Amino acid sequence: MSLRTRIAVTFLLLLSAVLAAALAVVSAANRANAEREVNRQLDVGASVFSRLLESNRSLLTQAAQAVAADFGFREAVAVRDVPTLESALENAGDRVGAQLVVLTSLDGKVMAAYGSSAVVGSRFAAASGASAGADAPVRVIVDAGRVFQLVTVAVKSPLPVAWISMGFALDDRATRELASVTGLDVTLAYRGADGLRTVSSSLPARESGAAERVSRRIALSDLGGVEVTATLSRSLRAALAPFARLTEVLVFIAVFSVAAFAWAAFWLARTITRPVQALTQAVDRIRGGDYGAPLDVRRPDELGVLADGLQHMQAAVQNRDRSIRRLAYEDPLTSLMNRTAFAEQLAAALRDPAAPPMAVAMINLQRFQRINEHLGYSVGDAVLIRVAARLRAVPWIGSGVARLAADQFAAYAPLPPGTDPETWGRALLAAFSEPVVVENQPIDINTTVGLVVATSVPQGVPPSPDELLRCAELALVRARRDKRDLCLYGESLRPAARDQLSLLGELRRAVDGDELRLHYQPKIELATGRVAGAEVLLRWQHPTRGLLGPGAFVPFAEQTGFIRRITRWTLDRAVAQGAEWYRSGCALSLAVNISAEDLGDLGLLQRVAHSLSRHQLPPSLLTLEITESGFIDDPDRALKLLEGLAALGLNLSVDDFGTGYSSLSHLARMPVHEMKIDRSFVVGLQSQGEYAAVVRSAIDMGHSLGLKVVAEGIEDAASAAMLKSLGCDVAQGYFYAKPMAPDDFAQWLKGQIRIPVIAVPRNFNIDDVGDSMSLAVL
Repeated sequence: MSLRTRIAVTFLLLLSAVLAAALAVVSAANRANAEREVNRQLDVGASVFSRLLESNRSLLTQAAQAVAADFGFREAVAVRDVPTLESALENAGDRVGAQLVVLTSLDGKVMAAYGSSAVVGSRFAAASGASAGADAPVRVIVDAGRVFQLVTVAVKSPLPVAWISMGFALDDRATRELASVTGLDVTLAYRGADGLRTVSSSLPARESGAAERVSRRIALSDLGGVEVTATLSRSLRAALAPFARLTEVLVFIAVFSVAAFAWAAFWLARTITRPVQALTQAVDRIRGGDYGAPLDVRRPDELGVLADGLQHMQAAVQNRDRSIRRLAYEDPLTSLMNRTAFAEQLAAALRDPAAPPMAVAMINLQRFQRINEHLGYSVGDAVLIRVAARLRAVPWIGSGVARLAADQFAAYAPLPPGTDPETWGRALLAAFSEPVVVENQPIDINTTVGLVVATSVPQGVPPSPDELLRCAELALVRARRDKRDLCLYGESLRPAARDQLSLLGELRRAVDGDELRLHYQPKIELATGRVAGAEVLLRWQHPTRGLLGPGAFVPFAEQTGFIRRITRWTLDRAVAQGAEWYRSGCALSLAVNISAEDLGDLGLLQRVAHSLSRHQLPPSLLTLEITESGFIDDPDRALKLLEGLAALGLNLSVDDFGTGYSSLSHLARMPVHEMKIDRSFVVGLQSQGEYAAVVRSAIDMGHSLGLKVVAEGIEDAASAAMLKSLGCDVAQGYFYAKPMAPDDFAQWLKGQIRIPVIAVPRNFNIDDVGDSMSLAVL
């Protein structure tokens, strides 16, 4: 709505409000006068109605007394001649127009009746009331759904011997007569057990709406719990009819005034708002993005000042528009694109039919949070700025770099024909081969890269930016899970990702529904062949996928943090099983794996102690296996937790030794009792000679630190013999036994008190292994 229209409409609304108020006052006064007149008429009508009822009462009383005084009638009453009595009652009623005549005994039983539903011998309610009252009382009763005005007099001979009741029917004819006498509408009704029921009414059939009438309610009787009322009413609309002409004249004057004033108001508004329209047109041009539009308003008044202000505002809006666009599409810290701008620019590049295949990379900075925590956020910001500069310098990228999150970047580049995508990925990694220097302090930056090429997205799915970023992130997750620095997206990742997400959603139900199972694989002393203990291995008895190994769900439980709940379940069940075997006379040491996530759980120590105490298992029969990677994020906190576990009397073991990223200094500080050589080295003993040197060095180092050395993954006798000759203490693998359920393991254990000692082949020479391999390779 324009300003001109608003001005005119405002004046019109004010005038209309005044006229409406005047009409409302006049209408209210008219209505009040009409209501007063109607109430006066109701007062008069109520008085007339009462007089009519009193007149009827007198007439009925005289007629009833005449019948009661008749000698022949009294003789018929004395001998109870019912036919004579009924004939006399009918004649008496016809003489005065009474529709109801009933003769009752003194105890209220009907002796004869005319016009009533009462039968001889039944009780008549009006007569029972008369026996306790004065002569000829006025009553209104309901008989068979009809309302009667009734009087009751005594039949004396000379003492009362009976009662005679005579009444007029208050039906439609009576109602119309009452209405014609009073000048009001009359409605007769009674309320019984089934609710309110209207007997007769003089209201017009078309009349509706109680708000249109003023009424007066008169209670006539309440005999026997049946309330009889008469309602006198008058139509308020009819009472207002004399004032309708005055109202019509006032409405006509109001409409004419509004029309005349509307023309004057619009003319005045047009004169005032003409220069404002020019300013409005200028604003419309500015709103459309035309910030160079000139303003033609030159006035010395307030509108001229407004025009000058608008010109200054136009320049300011133009500057702010540039700033907003920059904030909407740029990362304010690194000046790189944000996710929105990256997606738009990548979509434009993908639409070019002549462009070579497009590669998209997702780059994650490892442990960037520790830089913020230990060096401060200002240093972290400086690192991000330098990371952005290095990414821009990678070949073929140019401006196709974006920062998606705090430590996550994305880049895309058209790959020239014949270029391997992994070559470009290695170029991204090479950009961080040198430390980032901030405030003269070198900071090593480790990155993980997930790659995808537009031609490798799933078939049937167009290469949209969202799809490419999703695939690159899947590759990034796989690279982090496999502890690699680079992973190229392949079709095999897509169903795996969907399957893993489904498994993650079912893990909670698996724990609550007791779908997890524990299997046990024995550990054998190589020197004696005795069973040294068993490792507890987790399985999932999935209702539809069958028995799943830990590799199918544990890595993803570690990523979501759900691994802690799984560890609590595994520990408690393993301790309970070990305690059961211990009480049966089999003191078997059980080894349970603890993930790196569990080392960050502050409640782990308390839960382990509580479980041992609750199941009464000696702590020396429980071994917790930890991986070296558990020390990377917070070595001090992990060491403190291990010291607490060792203080309980548990055995601690370093699992998968040789595959982690920690230094040997961590191993020397750990309060561990044994170390496990990873199966990848054991499997390669026979095929790769250098692995034998690595295993030999690991065994010697473990023994020098006072640790028991365990080798896992033994699958043949030759590997067992070689490990024994190298001095390994304990072996574990399919060569001895596969992981078994508790009952199967108990049966196997009964027949395996001692495992045969593996003989060392005669032609095996430990010196052939050599000791040139340095411990540094570990």
